[in-house]
Amino acid sequence: MNERVKKTVMPERYYSLDTNMSFDKIKQAEQSGEFLIARVCYYDSKMECLIVNLGNEFKGIIPLDEFTIYRNKKSDFSISPAVYSFIGKNICACVKEIDNDGTIILSRKANMIKAFNYLSHLENVIVPCSITSIVKYGAFVDVGHGINGLIHIKNFCRTYVENLTYIGFYEGKFIDAKIISTNPDNYQIDLTYKDLFDNLAYTFNYGDIIRVTVLSKVSETNEGYYTYINPNTTGIINPPFAPRNFKFPYGSKVLAFVKHSSKKNYDKLRLHFISFID
Repeated sequence: MNERVKKTVMPERYYSLDTNMSFDKIKQAEQSGEFLIARVCYYDSKMECLIVNLGNEFKGIIPLDEFTIYRNKKSDFSISPAVYSFIGKNICACVKEIDNDGTIILSRKANMIKAFNYLSHLENVIVPCSITSIVKYGAFVDVGHGINGLIHIKNFCRTYVENLTYIGFYEGKFIDAKIISTNPDNYQIDLTYKDLFDNLAYTFNYGDIIRVTVLSKVSETNEGYYTYINPNTTGIINPPFAPRNFKFPYGSKVLAFVKHSSKKNYDKLRLHFISFID
C-alpha cells in the first residue's frame, strides 16, 4: 500500500481554533471522543496543569500528566522545557470530563495514544508531517497530533548532508514522508523521505546542463564533492581547474553540465562546474 493517507491525523500545526466553539460542541466531544483544538496559554505551577483556550473564550485545563505520552518532567520539581515550548501553540486534545463546576478537563495524552494506534497500521503509507527540529542525524517530525517521527539522514537524502537547511528544510516546514516502522515502546515512528522521489541520474545525457547544490566532500583524498539534485539523486562534481586548491562552500548553488552518466549505475553521475548561481 503506497498511497497518501487521508487527512484523519495531521500535524498539530495544521489545525486552528474553532471561533464558533460552544458548550454543546464540548459536551458532544466528551461523549464521542472526538478531539478538539486548544491553544496553550500558560502553565499553572500550583495546579500542575496547562491552561488552554478552546476558542470563543472557552477555557480548559490539561493536567501535566495528561499532556503528553513522552517524558515531560526533568525531575520531580521541574517540567521539561519542551512543555513550555508549546505555550502559544495549538494542540489536539480529547475532553476527559467536565466537572460539576463546569471546569473542562482535557487529555492530549489520550488523543496521542489514539493517533499512534491509527498511524501504527499505516506502514508504507505516505503521511503529511511537520518538521519540529533538525539534528545532525536527520529531522524529527510531527507525524500527526504531536506523535514524534524520525527521518534519519540516510532516509532524507541519498548521500550525507551536513546541514539540511542547505537543501531547503527548516523547522515548521510541511513535507510528506513514508512510514517505515513504528515502535510502541517509545511511541516513535521511523519514516523515509527520499523514497518518495525517483532517481533521475539515468535520465541525464552528456552535456545536459543542470542546477545542483554542493553538499559535502567525497573524501579528504578526493577533490570531488557530492551534489544534491533531488533527495534520491546525487552527483559528484570536481572543482574547476583554476584557481588551485579551490573549495566549494557547502550549500552553494552551482550550474554544471553532465560529463558522464551510467544507465546501469545511478551513482556514477559525474558533473563539470560551469558557474555559481546567485
